[in-house]
Amino acid sequence: MATRLGSTNFSLLILSSMLALAGAGCDRGGAQIETPEVGASDTGPGDDAGQSFSDSGIGVGELTIMRLVPDHGPFVGGNISILRGAGFDDLSQVTFDSHAVQPADHTLIDSRRLQVVVPAGDVGTVDVSVTVGDATFTLPDAYMYDVLSVDPNRGSVAGGTFVNIVGSGTAFEAGDTVLFGRTPCSDVMVVSATRITCRSPATSAGTVSVTVVRAADASETVAVNAYTYYDTADPFSGGLGGGPANGTINVTVIDGSSGLPVDNAFAIVGEDLATVHQGFTDSLGQITFSGSDLVGQSTVHISKHCYERTSIVAFDAQNATVFLVPWQDPMCGEGGMPPAGRGRNGAFVAGDLVWNGPLEYAANPWDNIPRPRTGWVRVAYVYTTQADVGAPNPDPTLGGAIQRVVETEPPADRRGYPYMIFARPAGLAVYALAGLENTMTAQFIPYVMGVTRSVLASPGETTNGVDIIMDIPLDHTLQTELGALPDQVDGQPDRFYLQAYMDLGGEGVIVRNVNGTDFDSIRRRDMARAFTFVGEPALQGSLEDGRYRIIAGYTSAYDGPPYTFVVENGVTAVDEVVTLSDFLGIPDAISPAASERIPEDRVLRWQESGGPTPSYHILLMVGGDGNPAWRMFLPGDVTEAPIPDLSSIPMIEDIAGGYITWVVYAVTIPGFDFDTFTYNHLNQRYWSHYSYNYFLSEL
Repeated sequence: MATRLGSTNFSLLILSSMLALAGAGCDRGGAQIETPEVGASDTGPGDDAGQSFSDSGIGVGELTIMRLVPDHGPFVGGNISILRGAGFDDLSQVTFDSHAVQPADHTLIDSRRLQVVVPAGDVGTVDVSVTVGDATFTLPDAYMYDVLSVDPNRGSVAGGTFVNIVGSGTAFEAGDTVLFGRTPCSDVMVVSATRITCRSPATSAGTVSVTVVRAADASETVAVNAYTYYDTADPFSGGLGGGPANGTINVTVIDGSSGLPVDNAFAIVGEDLATVHQGFTDSLGQITFSGSDLVGQSTVHISKHCYERTSIVAFDAQNATVFLVPWQDPMCGEGGMPPAGRGRNGAFVAGDLVWNGPLEYAANPWDNIPRPRTGWVRVAYVYTTQADVGAPNPDPTLGGAIQRVVETEPPADRRGYPYMIFARPAGLAVYALAGLENTMTAQFIPYVMGVTRSVLASPGETTNGVDIIMDIPLDHTLQTELGALPDQVDGQPDRFYLQAYMDLGGEGVIVRNVNGTDFDSIRRRDMARAFTFVGEPALQGSLEDGRYRIIAGYTSAYDGPPYTFVVENGVTAVDEVVTLSDFLGIPDAISPAASERIPEDRVLRWQESGGPTPSYHILLMVGGDGNPAWRMFLPGDVTEAPIPDLSSIPMIEDIAGGYITWVVYAVTIPGFDFDTFTYNHLNQRYWSHYSYNYFLSEL
């Protein structure tokens, strides 16, 4: 078999590159989060608030907002809206009510159109202001924050998309139904008073409202035009769509960095360079292939100089939208220092840690934590939820914040013990862990936690009054057992790595790590007994709609590859045993063999070391020059990848020779259909099982 590299650095870089495309069509900014001054807040609207202009062009040149398109969106923010007006420039600053848009989330289209990513906000109608230099204009009641957030907010006309619906201040109950347009959603599950999941019904292309109908009184909670159906490839996330090929395949090529069409990209159906089904994309990045032979499964290869080649193998769909990744190479005009741009502001969250007790208007002692022995103190640490497990928060102690709280005499005028932390600006939850800490070693033992939900942290602002009631005992366990394991490949994997995180839906995940101790991970060399997570909270009160996400890995040294993982979402079985099974086999290269040359037919072949058939494969390759050489997407039952030599095509070069590295991911997504693959499916939140290995060969 091919040689595996001895370092995990390459695999991490490859995974980072791959997952970057999972957000294709979304904001690609990578600006630095900046620390605002403590307590800083934005100025209010100017004196010209209340003015409005029609679209007649009157007032052109003066700072004006005429309207927003769309003029509503979910309370969690994160969606795009375009301001229509006049007088905008590339330093414009927009504010929704008192919530500022991140500086980096402004995109100037022209002086009359300004695109922004909407910040989180309270449900209801708000004023929208824009400031340019010394001038500020405010349009009253310009934007409506909807009571429902629908994630994802688009899907195929075939239906079946798993959708999370989160409400603000709602009272969902068992028996409530969900309508997309006027068609009922299937598999409805009421998770809590503020969260429902279901699968979208099939319908025609277009945008529909999403409605939750109460079983008790038939009253309706509506998010207007909240979900979009598409009948081609997903216009934002690319991939495959349009139904089975019937003599026509439409290919669209997009720059994976800028989102712009890629013209003069070479596209070919299959590997026969004599085929008529080949050509270059037009100025819109598009090319159409037609012929009676284009029926059933086809393979498309896309190539352009200074881009990573991309292929979709063995698919049956009329439309294929591909994101090409540009090389970060100076000879291609890429790489070097990134251009200066507008940054991102962090936020502060402040309040009190409150213990229940006899004192109603003063701070109570921490009686639900054991009295400390000599050398120990009672302390608490405050955090916010992370956007995801692999998306760490900024340092909560930045800007002079007070994250560590000690049980000392609190201020006389406060109900509890004050804290203030630096946070990512978003709709999130704030939580605290309290327990005993060794004054010499900093060892921390948590006993109690508290959680406050639905906190809106805005860029450059301090959200005050976020009190946290410290009343959740950490006295439960979560036990996990593993099912049958696949065969090893050259003695690997040989150890286990498990994680169990609390998932709070749109507010993110709770990752408990204090003073370098990860309370939600277990590493072991054997599976002779259950893997037990201790110190877990009950799913009650503020955590009623929380769900555990358990990730179980059969891994190699340093938790690295080769490995295979199982992900179990939605776990509520606290104090019970959860079994994770159906591990995918480890990809194992069979051609070329160890350090041998790529075979003459230029087809890479591998097999899996047991386990069920995955949903799809991803193959990534780096050429002998160190540049990304190829990216392929293949169905789960296909274990060979053709890499045609396209060097006879003008302006197209072959893969750089020498030692090349190629990696294979096997991925399972419940209910997945490869012929409707989108780049969203590269996001690991959709994966229930995955395995990975990488190899070194010669070309």
